[in-house]
Amino acid sequence: MYFSVIVPVYNVAPYLKTCVDSILSQTYPAFELILVDDGSLDACPAMCDTYAAADRRVKVIHQKNSGPAHARKSGLRAATGRYVVFVDGDDWIAPGFLERGRALLEETQAELILFARSFVYGTRMEVVHEPVAEGLYERERILSELYPCMLMNSQMKHLFYFTSGKIFRRSLAEKGCLSVNEKISLGEDLLSVLPVYLEAQCVYASYESADFYRIKAQSACHGFQVKQYGQILLVLKELKKICRERKKCLPEDFERQMERYGAYMCFTLLVHAVNDREFRQWKIIRRRMRHPLLQECVREARFVQISPKTRITYWLLRRNWILLSYLFLCICRNIRMYVPKKIK
Repeated sequence: MYFSVIVPVYNVAPYLKTCVDSILSQTYPAFELILVDDGSLDACPAMCDTYAAADRRVKVIHQKNSGPAHARKSGLRAATGRYVVFVDGDDWIAPGFLERGRALLEETQAELILFARSFVYGTRMEVVHEPVAEGLYERERILSELYPCMLMNSQMKHLFYFTSGKIFRRSLAEKGCLSVNEKISLGEDLLSVLPVYLEAQCVYASYESADFYRIKAQSACHGFQVKQYGQILLVLKELKKICRERKKCLPEDFERQMERYGAYMCFTLLVHAVNDREFRQWKIIRRRMRHPLLQECVREARFVQISPKTRITYWLLRRNWILLSYLFLCICRNIRMYVPKKIK
């Protein structure tokens, strides 16, 4: 078997048909599809079983709800393909994803293919590629060009943290995904792909878009929840652990990248809180953001060539003026909402 396509499934019944049909209709036929039902409470378990009964390429794993990291591990342990593709249950892939992936793998002998991604905002779509040049990266070039933006560079650019939109050699995916702390549900993708970048000897970055990532306002990545600060702390602690255990393999500026990542995630959560109008929680937000590890990241992180809004927000956060940061972002949001109406 050439490809194993792994789909973690949890309460995505309205989207699952689009996802699975896009995989089963691939123009390249040599693949298995592993649907990991992570204790879904909707129609997903029955839908998965129906697909398995109708197509012998489909395998189904039913398990109690354990989170996305555990679901990927279950799928990976059941996989038999030489290469692995992860697809989220509410997303879908282009018809020629696997065929184009196979061609690139054979042409380049890469262990990892990075595709561009189509971000879908309702009826609007935006194609975004990795912040590096298209082409083949062997070890020397990985060290000089991929490592500086592995977590986050000073211009706030980074390699995609997603496990989806990529093709992994299975042995490489196992080194990343099987070691992830299953308590983490925000940032588990980053911890899955980071060991892969550290181990990979040959990577190909493509500007072709091969999968479609559905943006939902209340998803774990785009809606605000106070508990997400705890998730950031777990990720930062795992990154510090990696720093201790694999220091010789890491980029020289890994600790600086880690600080920028922590600061960026604090900024991102604050933006989500403003967009979701969570002002009533600002005291809790302030308390969470005053955690010593998060304060260290915000205080030490340095960025260049960022927008005036972001620069001002960081200036306020570094002085621990969290309420002022929140209110400033509220003003920016209101201006953004008002100005287009005036232009019309």
